[in-house]
Amino acid sequence: MKNVYLYKSSLVIKIALGTAILLIIYITSVFFNQMQSLSGSVRSMSNSNRKLVELERILSIVSVNENSIRSFIITGDSIYLQKRFYKERILEPEFQRLAALQAESGSKTFNVDTLRKMVSVRFSYYGKLLKAAERTDAEGKENLGLMLATSDELTDRVRDYVYSTMDTEATNVSIYEINHKYEIETSIITSFLLVTIALFILLISLSRINDDLKNLKRLNDELKFLNYTFNTAESIAGISHWKYNLKTQKYTFSENFFRIAGLDPDAFEPNMESILPHLHPDDRAMVVDAYSDSLQNKTPTSLIYRLYTSKGEMRYIRSVSSFGENSQGEIVKIGVNYDITEQYKNTVNLEEKNKRLIAINAELESFNDIVSHDLQEPLRKIQMFISRLHDDELDKLSETGREYFSRIATAANRMQNLLIDLVNYSRAVKGNKALENTDLNAIVENVISELTLNITEKGAIVQTEALPTIYAIPFQLHQLFINLITNSLKFTREGVTPEIKITSEPIDSTEIYKEQEFSARQFCKIIFSDNGIGFRQEFADKIFLLFRRLEKDSYQGTGIGLAICKKIIENHNGFIFAEGVPGEGAKFIIYLPKA
Repeated sequence: MKNVYLYKSSLVIKIALGTAILLIIYITSVFFNQMQSLSGSVRSMSNSNRKLVELERILSIVSVNENSIRSFIITGDSIYLQKRFYKERILEPEFQRLAALQAESGSKTFNVDTLRKMVSVRFSYYGKLLKAAERTDAEGKENLGLMLATSDELTDRVRDYVYSTMDTEATNVSIYEINHKYEIETSIITSFLLVTIALFILLISLSRINDDLKNLKRLNDELKFLNYTFNTAESIAGISHWKYNLKTQKYTFSENFFRIAGLDPDAFEPNMESILPHLHPDDRAMVVDAYSDSLQNKTPTSLIYRLYTSKGEMRYIRSVSSFGENSQGEIVKIGVNYDITEQYKNTVNLEEKNKRLIAINAELESFNDIVSHDLQEPLRKIQMFISRLHDDELDKLSETGREYFSRIATAANRMQNLLIDLVNYSRAVKGNKALENTDLNAIVENVISELTLNITEKGAIVQTEALPTIYAIPFQLHQLFINLITNSLKFTREGVTPEIKITSEPIDSTEIYKEQEFSARQFCKIIFSDNGIGFRQEFADKIFLLFRRLEKDSYQGTGIGLAICKKIIENHNGFIFAEGVPGEGAKFIIYLPKA
């Protein structure tokens, strides 16, 4: 979930930055166009102002000439013509500049050629006017007056045309100034937006850079801790790792690689030549051949070799390696070394213990045979002679002799029961483990039939309910029920009719008993209860121990029967628990696997 949030956050920032950058590009282009327009308006105003200057100069020269001629006519002083009368050619540069300015502006506010012709006509008439001024007769004076009127009219035409043009240019200048002012205002707004967005992007970028630096520091710290954890884990687990880059042909060893050999990290240059002296001489060729073949065929390796530490101790190393690619696409052989010295020693010790166990089992087999045959044979002879003495010589014995004889017979019978129970226990420990479908109802029926005499002697009542069919060892379950029923018949209360119940209870989907969990799909539950003397619950586990008897004086027994029951249940991967109440009875809860 955190990764999804970080991804969405990063995506939002990228979208915001992308949008802001596009907006900056757009505003920059608008600002550039505004600057271009601003520059154009400045050029247009400058162009119009220069036109006005040129027109003013042309009009000024025409007016000066007009005044100079009139002053000359009135005063007759030629100095007015010498110092203040301009030739027409002096205006040619003005017309050329006007034409250039007109071409530069691209506008057609007036026609330079028209103005040039009007001025040329005006200057031509100046010559005629001067010639007329030289005549002194009455007709000449009369013509001079008419010509002065015509001269005024020509000057007025030039003046009107120039003024009209100047008014147009002045209007243009006003328009240019308005546009210039508007463009300055809009460019200020645009530049403000540009700076604001740029600052916004800068702040976001700085914030992002700061977050990235924090994340980078955090990741570096986590990476350092992870590296420390990995190195510590390697040291604790007794493993190390190494890499070999097939392109650069360089090895990389972890720190614990050196520690396993009893060396300081980076004690030598990581390469095969530096490792070989530390290997057992008999293993060097095998290691070199295995890795050379692996590098040539790109196949994984798994081998065990012996390594000498710097202190001369020999360690057993298991090395497993395979191939992969790094971020540059280079093939890298990656290996893990396990220090299996302790495991190897434990395996050797285990093999030795297994050998001893086999020998012990053989001795137990021999003991079982001795118990089954060699010990019982003398015991049977003892019991036979006891029987003969009882039949033929008992009456000849004194009262003390009869007491001793009774104790001998009782001890012999107890010895026989003990030997039988030991044989049964040994069979339960080692017996045939072949499982088969077993009907518990048939087993219980056979057991009751076999113990009919004992049940009748005790006057006991045995109640059974339908029991399941399970996958089990039939003869062991037969022994189980014999021991449980015999145990109940043995520990009965005086004056109370013994009652024994064998039932099967259903298990809910899951049942927990004494911290053990049992499912109805895997286990069946059998309850064996009686109304005998019972026992204190604190002895519930001890009664299953070998040779453990709770009532040693009042009741006969060997202390093996319930131990055999527990061993049989364990052979079936089942569980048996005991519950008892003194003076009320005992209950045995048995959980047996169905299959």
